[in-house]
Amino acid sequence: MKKNNLQIPILFFILVYANQGISGLPDQAIYYLTRETWLLSASNIGLISFITAFAWYIKILWGYLIDFCKIGKNSTRNYLYISYGLMISLYIFIIFFGLNIYTLIITGLLINCCIGLCDVANDSQMVIYEQKYNLFGKLQSIQWTALGFAGLLVALFGAKIADSFSFDIGYRVAYAFALILPILTLCYLKFGYKEIQTSVKKRFDFKEIFQNFKNNKFVFALLFILCLQLCPSFGTALMIKAREELMVSKMFLGYLSATGTVLGIIGYILYYIKFHKVPMKKLLYFMVTFTAISNLFYLYIPNQWYLVGYNVIFGAFSGITFLTLLAFFAKIVPIGNEGLFYAFITSISNLCGRGGNLLGGIIFDNYGYNTTVIVSTVLTFACLFFIPKLALDK
Repeated sequence: MKKNNLQIPILFFILVYANQGISGLPDQAIYYLTRETWLLSASNIGLISFITAFAWYIKILWGYLIDFCKIGKNSTRNYLYISYGLMISLYIFIIFFGLNIYTLIITGLLINCCIGLCDVANDSQMVIYEQKYNLFGKLQSIQWTALGFAGLLVALFGAKIADSFSFDIGYRVAYAFALILPILTLCYLKFGYKEIQTSVKKRFDFKEIFQNFKNNKFVFALLFILCLQLCPSFGTALMIKAREELMVSKMFLGYLSATGTVLGIIGYILYYIKFHKVPMKKLLYFMVTFTAISNLFYLYIPNQWYLVGYNVIFGAFSGITFLTLLAFFAKIVPIGNEGLFYAFITSISNLCGRGGNLLGGIIFDNYGYNTTVIVSTVLTFACLFFIPKLALDK
């Protein structure tokens, strides 16, 4: 991709996001370990997920480091060296020493810190390109397509690993394969990547940064994110229902996840080709309404093939609407603090999203599957009231 005679390092953005996707390779094996071997409740699984994702709630800290705490001339690359090096060390530790509930939480926290820092380092440069050359989310669509293809590999290969090995061996094998991509990425950073300088300020000015929170558009965008992401998720509840009521096999769930991933990738590509031209506000109205209505379909799942049908019908739209939201994030980030503010916005989104997972688990454990779906649907519809305040198309 070229814009105004500037060569954009597409491989850099692809590799960083592909690493995020591949890092999920052990997730299926770990889920079966926690639920079917350790016999943890949905609430406890949600709590572990909430704790280990702490690094994604403090992305503003990573943004501060990227924007204001430089490590040499090639600061972004040096932060990536540190992150991927530590991540590789943690993978090796797990492969050799295994996991218990305590090491699962500790290593999960540290691995997420590494991935989160890499994500912010990547996104700070992405925002500069998006704003300066009016890419309208096209660069983000490339990133998320890369993550989607990595997710497709995770869905299929992760399910195969979980189905082929014992609970104690499966996640070790998954981490061994997940080790390959960060090593290759370090080689690219060393020999094939040229640092892109960010438009960074020389000092941290709290008063100047705080002024951005007086912007009504920015504040209402944050409220919209909070409401949308805090809606109780029924993902864990659906997984439990599929495995323990419908008796769906691990491989079938892997194929199901792969189907959703492929359709999500199609959504990313469609956004790149066509939908980035559609007004964001219209897409967000559609996103909220469509999500709420599609949730209701999951109240009726007589067999596993209904899950396939729902995936096929609803899949591609999720990719389109997700990139719409991310493109809006990039549009409202103040110039000069790209890493800091984009990290702050996504921190809010991640914190509320994991909070929604935890709330969903609590509701499921106490009131059952149907109540979880209904509460999620009602709160999703409530997000419609924020959209008129967002001024997305101005």
